[in-house]
Amino acid sequence: MQKILNYLILFSIAVFILGCAKEITTPQLNKAKTSYLQISKDPVIKQNAPLELIQAQKIYQKSNDVQSEIEANHVAYLLEKEVEIAKESAKQNRLKKEVEELKELKTKALIDAKMIELKAMKYEVDETKNQLLIAQKEAIAAKKLMQEKLKELKELHAKETNRGLVLTLGDVLFESGKTSLMPGAKRTIDKLAEFLASYPNRNVLIEGHTDNIGSEEYNIDLSLKRADAVASALIDRGIQKSRILTQGLGETYPVATNKTAEGRQKNRRVEIIVLKENVSHDSMKR
Repeated sequence: MQKILNYLILFSIAVFILGCAKEITTPQLNKAKTSYLQISKDPVIKQNAPLELIQAQKIYQKSNDVQSEIEANHVAYLLEKEVEIAKESAKQNRLKKEVEELKELKTKALIDAKMIELKAMKYEVDETKNQLLIAQKEAIAAKKLMQEKLKELKELHAKETNRGLVLTLGDVLFESGKTSLMPGAKRTIDKLAEFLASYPNRNVLIEGHTDNIGSEEYNIDLSLKRADAVASALIDRGIQKSRILTQGLGETYPVATNKTAEGRQKNRRVEIIVLKENVSHDSMKR
C-alpha cells in the first residue's frame, strides 16, 4: 500500500514538472510564426491563395508541438517557405484575375468601339438612303417637269427626231419676204426660251429654209437672216449666245414640192432643233 502511494506521489511530481516545462522555440520559429500571422489576416491572400493558406496553418499548428530546437528550426523553415508560396500564389492569382479583367474590359471596349462603328455605318447608310430617296424624288420631279415642258412644246407642234426636238416656225410668222418675226411668234419663242432656261445643258441649232423662188444666194441670205432673228429673240429672253448656232440652208432641204403655192409655203420655214443634253452643234449640223 505504501509503495502504491509512493508511485502516485512520484507520478504527480512528474506531471507537475512536465506542466511547468518551458515551450521550445527559436528566433527562426518566432519569425516564421509572425510571418504566418500577418498573411492569415491579409484579405488579398485569403481571397487569392486559400489552399496555400490552409497548408501554412497546418504547419503553424505543428510548430506548437516541437520537441527540440532542431525540430523548431525545421518547422520554421517549412512555415517560411509555405508563407512565401502563399504570397507568391496570391500575387500570381491576383495578376491572372487582373489580366482577365483587362481582357474583359478590352473586349468590352472593342465591342463598344465596333458598336459605335456599326452605328456610324448605319447612320451613313441611312443618310445615303435618304440622299438617294431625295435624289429619286428630285429626278421624278425633274422628269415630270420636263414632260410638262415637252408637252407644252409639243403643243406647238414640236417633233422628236434623232437630232433632237424640232420646232418649226412657218412662213406666216415672218413678215412677207422679210426677216422680222410677227407678233404671233412671241408665244412660241417664250415657251422655247422657258424650256431652254430650265435645261442649260441643251444647245440649240436654228436652220433657215426657203422655197426655190429667187436666186440661190438670195435664198441662203434670207434663210440665215430669219434664223438669226429667232436666235436674237431667244438671246433677248436670256438664253446664252454660245448655246445657239444658226445656219442658212436656202432651198437645199425642201419638205414639200416647190411646184405649188402650198408646197412652197411649207418650204419657207425656220426649224429650231433643241439638241439632246451635252450634244454639240457641230455634231448635228447638216
